[in-house]
Amino acid sequence: MLDSNREALFPISTWADLSASSAAEAIKQDQQVAQRYYHQTGCVVHGMYPAWKLKWIGEQTPEVFRKIALVSTQVGQLFAGLTGTRAISKCMASGSGLLNIHTLDWDPEILALLGMKPEQLEELVEAFHTAPLLPAIAQKVGLPSGIPVTVGCADGALNQVAVSGVAQGVMSFSVGTSGAIRLVQNAPLIPEEPSTWCYYLFDQKRLAGAATQGAANCLSWFFKTIGGGDSAGTGRRGENGAAAADGKPNYAAFEKAAAAIKWEEAPYFLPFIYGERCPGWNESRRGGFVGVDATHDQAHLYYAVLEGILFNMYQCYLKLAEVGGVPAEIRVSGGILNSPFWLQMAADIFGKPMLTSGFANDSTVGAAIVALKAAGIIERIEDCLPEIRHTYQPRAEYHRRYQARFGHYLGYYASTAASTV
Repeated sequence: MLDSNREALFPISTWADLSASSAAEAIKQDQQVAQRYYHQTGCVVHGMYPAWKLKWIGEQTPEVFRKIALVSTQVGQLFAGLTGTRAISKCMASGSGLLNIHTLDWDPEILALLGMKPEQLEELVEAFHTAPLLPAIAQKVGLPSGIPVTVGCADGALNQVAVSGVAQGVMSFSVGTSGAIRLVQNAPLIPEEPSTWCYYLFDQKRLAGAATQGAANCLSWFFKTIGGGDSAGTGRRGENGAAAADGKPNYAAFEKAAAAIKWEEAPYFLPFIYGERCPGWNESRRGGFVGVDATHDQAHLYYAVLEGILFNMYQCYLKLAEVGGVPAEIRVSGGILNSPFWLQMAADIFGKPMLTSGFANDSTVGAAIVALKAAGIIERIEDCLPEIRHTYQPRAEYHRRYQARFGHYLGYYASTAASTV
């Protein structure tokens, strides 16, 4: 949020900031309004979206809200600094909760609800829009003056591009700090009841998907509080030698121990220690372990965390498959690529092959592909096909056994729905 002098009024807020949960919850109380909002924007009413952060700021600090001359993004600020012009891709804007997913324009009804005007937002453009690099910046970084700078896209959209997911039937499966699954559609795909989301991609394509609140952040929590290793680097050790010499978690040691347990006897983990996004979208929901007894050790608990994260993603997968169909392929990205054990578990739980390309950062690769298209170097995004490095095949017997455990997980999920702060 910038004032008339383009000075920041408020710090950058990421998706992990749920300060605006109270504003979102107030809107949820009117189911008709919440339902209409969902079907207009493709965004569930949730505190992570900028729309409700703006509403919350307007309620908490009206004197700051009145000074807002322009709402921008981190990418928008970079684009303005590099080119001297302001714009936002419809791809980026659709994740704000302010864009109408059907008209692809700022939604006047939502802006009115927030007390905002279209001129307080940046110009909407396609993802392939460019502007020339400023001479002063070019001189500083050693690039030719006037080189085209792309306007930028959302991280998840670029991830989808990198795994060649712009064709229908290819699902991206990303497990990093949080988890996400995505499918490209030729038209808005919005279920009757809020569950999955739907954003704009480019070339009239939409990106339907679901995201979880807890993934690798749950692993960080585990190692910091239970696993004997500390992501802050204190170097505490547990029975399984969790901390390496540098004090960082020894994932390999824990995976070896987890692979040796009888996992049918493991406890369950509900990965909502940071709240819940899909499928229930309950910011105040709480999670934790279920079914722990004195026979369980760190290896059992570590296994349960890995499994619980994937069970939550499998919940999302089933929701998305209901409306978007079963994908022909699932292509994996994110930190999960560092763990063959976890990748095989994912293939067994989903009952689908998991394909990996081996890119260190898929979203960066996706940004490069979009830039190639914007510069006219390639004609079609689909022409950039990554090499598949490895395919993790599901094992039928393991899938059957995981289906039984998933049934128990769903039971615990339902019975703890009221576990909030």
